[in-house]
Amino acid sequence: MIIQAELRRKQSEYEGEACVVDKVIELPAQRFQQFSRALLADYDFIAENKNAIRHDDAARYCLLILDAEGTDGILVDPQGYNYARYSAFVPNSRSLLTPDMAIDRSYLSPAEPWRDENRDEMLRMTLRVDGKPDYTLVLPADEDYLSAVKAYLDIDVFADAMLRDIRFKVPYIGELICDTDCPAVEDYNDFAEALEGIWQKDGMLLTYAAVLDAEKPETLRGALELLQNLDNYQRIVDTYGYGQQRLQETLGLDDEAVRELEGYMDFEKYGTDCMENDHVVETEFGRLRRLESPFPEQTQGQQWSDSAMITAAKSPEAMCRTTATSWKPSITATACAAIRPLVTITGI
Repeated sequence: MIIQAELRRKQSEYEGEACVVDKVIELPAQRFQQFSRALLADYDFIAENKNAIRHDDAARYCLLILDAEGTDGILVDPQGYNYARYSAFVPNSRSLLTPDMAIDRSYLSPAEPWRDENRDEMLRMTLRVDGKPDYTLVLPADEDYLSAVKAYLDIDVFADAMLRDIRFKVPYIGELICDTDCPAVEDYNDFAEALEGIWQKDGMLLTYAAVLDAEKPETLRGALELLQNLDNYQRIVDTYGYGQQRLQETLGLDDEAVRELEGYMDFEKYGTDCMENDHVVETEFGRLRRLESPFPEQTQGQQWSDSAMITAAKSPEAMCRTTATSWKPSITATACAAIRPLVTITGI
């Protein structure tokens, strides 16, 4: 036989007093356990019922808080406060209830919200509300789930909850994001949805990490704007391939033409010169180019005009002369010098 009881050391006599139960309130087991371990915290079920307790000198009037899944309870005399100012544990108190005593079950929490498991988890956080069990919120999530979470925590807006222990699925992304602007749950959800959009795209997470490292946004909203504008950035994997890509973009060549240039052009050197001209920056996650505008400390390179392209197709030497004022000499000289041997062989 096991009985829950509170024993006092060397108690010389029993000092009980008459207690009248004015109202019986039932709590979910988890919440009752939390209440029993933190009696001095403020609770909504006490605040909303403290005025229902009578007051006179004949007896002490109390609330009886019951465990919905157990038999024990706690007597509470809040004395007008929102916490258990006076309390006593009453084992097997449910068996003491008379048939005419009603039980307030309005504080039984709704079923714990269930998130759509078909979506990838991008981040999670703990929501803390006074008098409620902590809830782990997983994002991104739809509006139905978010509304269910607010109902479960008995809050109107997420601003009523404290956000704790925010964890990103990709740790290095979380480490690069600054959240000093105290973003709301809705802001985190917008970010998680955008991150979900690149989750399955090859190399995009590393590109985004490089963008965060280079741009260093000061807020989560700034990090989201960069994520939504990720097409404006290119993470460079190797110099040789970048040289091929830039030559294609510059001269309008197709893949076959670039393959013909193999062995006649130093793509490694050309790629290196292009990276300098394109203001590529080094990050912890690789080299990064910003397409639309240069990084703040650099100037943007220019492209050849249409007339220069036409002239270049006829004569590499003319190409060098035409573009001398619009391109850095290192880029033009490298391209011309590398193409010159091919001109002799193919007879262009």
